[in-house]
Formats: sequence, structure tokens, C-alpha cells
Amino acid sequence: MPQPIDVGSILGGRYKVTGRILASAENDVILDGLDQVLNRPVSILVSAVENTANLTQSARDVATGTRLSNVSILDFGVQDDATYLIAARTSSADLLDLVVPTEPQEDVYQEPFFTDTLGTEIFGTARDAAPAGGAYVYDDNSPLTPAHPLPKVVHDAPHLAPPPMPTKAPATPKTTPGAAVVPPVAPASQAAPTPQAEPEAPASKVTLWDEEDYGFINEDSQQEAADARRPGTFPAEFLSASDAYGQDGAPSEPDDDLEEDDGNAPRSGGRWLTGAIVGVLLIGALIFAVQHISGLFNAGENQAGTTTSAPASPQASDKPAATDAPPPPAVVAPVITGLTDITVFAPGVQNYAETFFPRLKDAIDGNKGTYWPTVEYSNADFAGLNDGINLVVALKEESTIGSVSISQLAGTGGQFNILTNSVPELQGATKIGSGSFSAPDFTLTAAAGVKAKYVIINFTQLPKLQPFVTYPYGLKITEISIK
Repeated sequence: MPQPIDVGSILGGRYKVTGRILASAENDVILDGLDQVLNRPVSILVSAVENTANLTQSARDVATGTRLSNVSILDFGVQDDATYLIAARTSSADLLDLVVPTEPQEDVYQEPFFTDTLGTEIFGTARDAAPAGGAYVYDDNSPLTPAHPLPKVVHDAPHLAPPPMPTKAPATPKTTPGAAVVPPVAPASQAAPTPQAEPEAPASKVTLWDEEDYGFINEDSQQEAADARRPGTFPAEFLSASDAYGQDGAPSEPDDDLEEDDGNAPRSGGRWLTGAIVGVLLIGALIFAVQHISGLFNAGENQAGTTTSAPASPQASDKPAATDAPPPPAVVAPVITGLTDITVFAPGVQNYAETFFPRLKDAIDGNKGTYWPTVEYSNADFAGLNDGINLVVALKEESTIGSVSISQLAGTGGQFNILTNSVPELQGATKIGSGSFSAPDFTLTAAAGVKAKYVIINFTQLPKLQPFVTYPYGLKITEISIK
């Protein structure tokens, strides 16, 4: 049954079908697509009607992690009675695996939801099929069913005996000297305390002073403190430490011997020597200046005597003559008129590139949703079929080349040169730059002043494609623009 989804269709409002990869024997179709929101390439799997249920179940299993797969699912939906799956770029084999029904799993023993019989299996007995219905039995062989829970434990306050009430000791009867002392009889409920003799206080070894003994000390100290606090009185401890005052606090007489400090006196000899040196330098500088100024005057007089003034030209003008600067070169914006593949295959090898000549216009139509593909190769060096792939971009007229941009799908690596020429061929072309694919878009900024009628893109190595149909090396150019 033909599928209603084909190249140019829009799925889910954002995924545009850009190419058809293959169709399986059961009519499952794998397509190339472009996520127009995020501008990234995607793979699209459209299942046959009889495989719709298998694709739906597989997509759920992959999304929940139940099924292992290399496919990264981005979207899933139904359009025009056809079920489609959007995934990141991947191989066709991994996508077709999703429409194959999974094998039924063998019956695997599932652990029961309860765990109260785990002990029986630990000790070698088979696990019970259902929870035990009997009561729980504890170490003291007392069964307890869920219907009869343990009674609540109430922590009662401990029964403490009241503290004994203090009893008044009986009065000791007065005894006469020489009479025996009889201890009082204690009640039967109380034990008779053992009489202990109180220790005698040791004799004091320090003689205490009376207040009169401190009188002379307090009076003297108070008088000294009052004298020290009188205004105009300098502390005695500082007066005694100073040599300028006597013992009574009066200034001492100056000592003539101490007035003369020869060690700290300024040295006048060094100053005289410094002044003499400065004076000599000033005199020498003055003599040199006089001689130099007199020489200048003499030279001016000699030059004045030999110089003759030429008559001013009547045509001379105070304004300098303006130089005529050449006008800047005109900038001609490039306009692309066509794209040609001039790849030459090895002798005796069929030119497989002719198959994709009708799609060359898709690389210059201004729409990144369409692309021009090449033959897929087994290695990056074109598998020995040709030396390179050459594309010639024809411009309307000789134009100023400012930048060249190349956009591609699913390619990484490779190597290419960008050249300019006045004729559509490699011979005599001038190289203006080179590059490699590390992202979907590549832009080369040309040097100033580059003009050309043709821009040639010479691919010397192929990028690696992911995904691919047969071989992993090739080109999928979505857009070429020149500014």
C-alpha cells in the first residue's frame, strides 16, 4: 500500500520530510527529515498498517527503558492514518528493529509483595504462597494476633518511701561529777546512732592584731595619698627618676659639663665641602652656556651674510595643491545563477554523480530543508574512483567576494578548498581559503579586494555521515551562499 507521507510533507507541525532513504518488504518507509524549530536533521520511520501496533509497543518500551535500543525517540504521532516515529539521526537497521515484534518473555518468578515469610526461605524452606494466617509467636511462646495488639505500657511513678521526719533529740540529763552517764533509749524502729566525740579545734598559730595596731599604718598612708593628690604636685616616683629634679622635687642646677655634647653637635666640615662642589659645578655650567650662546650668534651672522632670498613666484599659492586620489573600486554584490558538478571519475569508471545532477538546484534554492547528495563511498579518499568532488558556483557577473557559506547534513570532518576563477575550471584558479566540517554550517571570510566570476569548491576528503545507507562517507549539501 503506498504511504501518504512523502518528501515535502510536514509532520507534527515542525518536522519536514527532506528525502526518502528506503522501504522494507513490508512497506515500512524510512525518511530523512529536518526539525524546523531546532534546525537539526532527524530520521523518520513510517510503519506499515500491519506493523502499527508493533511500532507503538516498541516506542513505549524504549521510552520507559524496558527495551534496549540505540534509537533516541524525539516524537511519535499519527497523520493521514499512518503512524510515524521521529528519532535522532540513526541507522536504518536500528529503526526497522522497532517494527519487529518482541519475543514474549518467559515466566519469571516474581517476588511476592509481602516479606513476613522471608525467614522461612533463609533457613531452607520454600517460600509460602500467601501470608501466614496464624498469630505471631514470640520467644516466650505467647501468640499475638493483629486483632489483639499489645496493651499500652503505662509508666507509673515509682513508690518511694517518704523521708523520715526529723525527731528532736531527748535532753541530756544533768549529771554530777563522778556519776555515770546513761544514753537515752531510742525507739525500736530507729537504730541507735553510734556516739562520736567532736574533734577539738587546733590551737591558733597566728596572733590577730587589733584595730589599734593598724592605726599608725593607715594614718601615714592616707596622709601620703592626700599629698600626692594635691594640685601642682608631680608624682614622687617620676621625680626621683628624673635627673633634672632633686630629692625634694625642686629643679636641680644645670651642669655645665652636660651642656656641651660634642658627639651630637652638627658637623660643619661636610657642609662646606658640599657647598664648594656645588659652586664649582655652577661656574662650569655658566662658562659652557656663555660659550654656546656666543657661538650661536656668530653662526647666525655668518649665515645672514651668505644667504640670498629668491623672488617669490607670482604663481605660488599659500594653499597646498590637492592630489587627485583614485576613486575606491565599486563593490558588486554576487548573484548566484547556477551550480555545476565538474567531478571527473577515473578512466573506465562510470560517472555515478550524473544520477544527482537534477538535485544540484536544491543546494542554491535558499531552503535548508532540501539538499544535494553525492555517491556514498567506503572511505574518505573517494575509494579510488576519483581524485575529488568539484562544484562550480556561477555568478551573474564578476563580483566582490566577501564570504562563502556552506551548510550540510550529518557530516563530520572532511577537507575542502575554496577557489576563484574567471572560467569554470580548476586550472588557473586562485585559492582563497580551506576548511573542514565540525558543525552543520561553515563560513569562510575572504580577504579584501577578492573579485571573481566563478567560485569553485574542491572537496579533497569526504566527511563521515551518520546515518548512512550503504557506505559512511559522502556529502549532503543543503545550501551554498556567497556574499
